[in-house]
Amino acid sequence: MRYVAVLLLSCLSIAAAGESALRTSPLMRGTLWWLSDAAHGSWTRAQFEQAIGEQRAVGFDILWLLNTPSLFRLATAPDAKTDPLALIYEIADANAMRVIADLPKGGWYGKTTAEAMASEMRAYAEAFSARYGAHASFHGWYINHEINPIAPDDKEQTTFWRTAWKEAASACHRVAPKSVVTVSPFFMMDSLSRRGFRYQTPEEYASWWGESLKETGIDILMLQDSGAEHLSFFTVADREPFFAAMRKACDEAGAQFWVNVETGEAHVANWEEFIALERENKVPWRFTPIDWLEQKLQLAARYGDGIINWGYFPFMDPAGGTAKPEVLAAYEAYRTYVNRVKASAAVSSDRETK
Repeated sequence: MRYVAVLLLSCLSIAAAGESALRTSPLMRGTLWWLSDAAHGSWTRAQFEQAIGEQRAVGFDILWLLNTPSLFRLATAPDAKTDPLALIYEIADANAMRVIADLPKGGWYGKTTAEAMASEMRAYAEAFSARYGAHASFHGWYINHEINPIAPDDKEQTTFWRTAWKEAASACHRVAPKSVVTVSPFFMMDSLSRRGFRYQTPEEYASWWGESLKETGIDILMLQDSGAEHLSFFTVADREPFFAAMRKACDEAGAQFWVNVETGEAHVANWEEFIALERENKVPWRFTPIDWLEQKLQLAARYGDGIINWGYFPFMDPAGGTAKPEVLAAYEAYRTYVNRVKASAAVSSDRETK
């Protein structure tokens, strides 16, 4: 009952804002696609075309790739027989899509220096751009550092990350001047620090990221919309203060603010249930119900310059029709939603031209 009540309140709240308040279409542009050298390393062009075609069928025009360093090593090995990344870029070229590829992590705070981390990312950007940068679909880079929120007085760690990111972003812009550099951080909803992590208010969180964007030259921040915990009982009202604060911070930093709308969630009723299940490693995950997903997308469209996704893999990928029934149903539910949104937009456009 609480879920239904929250959903109804969210619907009323967002409906009251009106579609005219949307900054972007309430549709996802692409999804985080983890590529395994063991699996995708042997894929044929036809297999990639099928997987990308299924993403295009639900409106995706961005391929956001994760684990490209592994595939890059595979493609550049002396005995290489295939180049999966080249296939992806070629297919993206043919379909007027954009590709965002991840940089190597290069280490972590407390385990290496910022300079060493930056050096690895810089060398990779140079080699990667030299190999794939001529593709029309070559669009950008993803800094894959999902860090816990940093305390305002932790100057050492703040300096570490900003130094590494600034050097990496500078290298990416130098080797591919038209490319964009992205990052996709998470906030925390646990205001009581039940799990031992330090909570930051929306204002504290946005202040840190705003200054980081100014100092590093990162172009796009894609905020994960479900917090670090991904819990199904989080509401629109819970999320909105973070969205508003981050929208303002990105504007002030001259960066784009995108929202990473997640389509997978931990299905729990409250914090107590989640913590008990997490302790036993038994947290149940599911595809975000489509009616609730629609509300999340509407909220994201009110604040974001664009919408990206995590959760298509593994909760929506039809895998050529071989996926589990619940996954196929999730894919079809979202495709139906996409078609409805596009039809509504077409009707509105037609009315405006008359």
